[in-house]
Order: sequence, then C-alpha cells, then structure tokens
Amino acid sequence: MLCVITLSMCMGLQAQTATEHDHRGTPHDEVQKKMLQRDWAGAIQEIDAYLTERPRDPQMRFWRARLLETMQRTNEAMASYQQLAQEFPELAEVQNNLGVLLAANGDIDEAKRAFEMALRDNPSLAIAHENLGDVLMHLARRSYATAEKHGGKSSQLSGKILALESVLQLTLAKP
Repeated sequence: MLCVITLSMCMGLQAQTATEHDHRGTPHDEVQKKMLQRDWAGAIQEIDAYLTERPRDPQMRFWRARLLETMQRTNEAMASYQQLAQEFPELAEVQNNLGVLLAANGDIDEAKRAFEMALRDNPSLAIAHENLGDVLMHLARRSYATAEKHGGKSSQLSGKILALESVLQLTLAKP
C-alpha cells in the first residue's frame, strides 16, 4: 500500500477534491450529521432508508428509537426499545433507555429490571446506576406508603416519607 501511495505521489497524480455538494459519508455518518444539525425528520429518513436494506443494524435502530423519543413519539420509541432489548439484550444503553421510558410510564418494577439488565452487561454505565437509584427511591416510597396504609404511624416512618419526598423532587421522571 505504501508503494502505491509513493508511486502516485512520484508520478504527480492528484486526488480529486470532494466538495460539500458531492460528498456523502457512510449512512451512519449522514445520520450523525443530521442529528447534530437537529434535523430529526431527515435523520429518521436516512435511518429508514438504510434499514430497508439492513434491518438488523442495532446502532441505526437504537438511533431511530432515540429520535422517536426526542420527537415525543413515546409509544413508537418504547416499542422500538422493547424489540431491540429482546433481540439484543446485551446492549446496556438500550436497556437503560427502555428503563427510562418504563419509569416515566409508571412501570417501576419493569424499569428496575431494565436498569439491572443494563448494569449486568455494563457495570460501569453511570447513568444506569443513577437511574436505578431513582427507581429504588420510588420503590422505597411505595413501600413506606404501604406500611403507612397498614397502620404504620411512627414518627420515624413519617420522617422517612417526608425526607424521601424532597429527594424525589430531584428525579427527572416521576412515575
């Protein structure tokens, strides 16, 4: 390969210069470019065109689900994440994003499972740790409310509920 490059340079050959008009990167590059430009619809079109030929590409499918979420097409995003999670359970980012939508939908137990799956596959995924912590706080709140409902009236229980309520205000998705 080095010889070819050297030979080309010695022969005075020049590469054709690509302009912005005639240059297209890989389909993945084009999608990323559109996402950076916040051209959600254009990115979805690029993805859909690509997926007609390569329907199992997990990266493109993940981006599609993420874009649907960004476009507030939550039901479609949820279905996409669920299908991806079923086909590629080892993808921690998919599990994490699915967990976020599940928690936002109020399905705390399923969200917890999704975050745990994400962490099983990528124990250093910080956002999944944070999200799991948020879900665990919601589960604690639910448990404290159940204790209160069944006659738990101690000042300690009331104090825990009050303290937890203020912390829960900091969570992004309140299920």
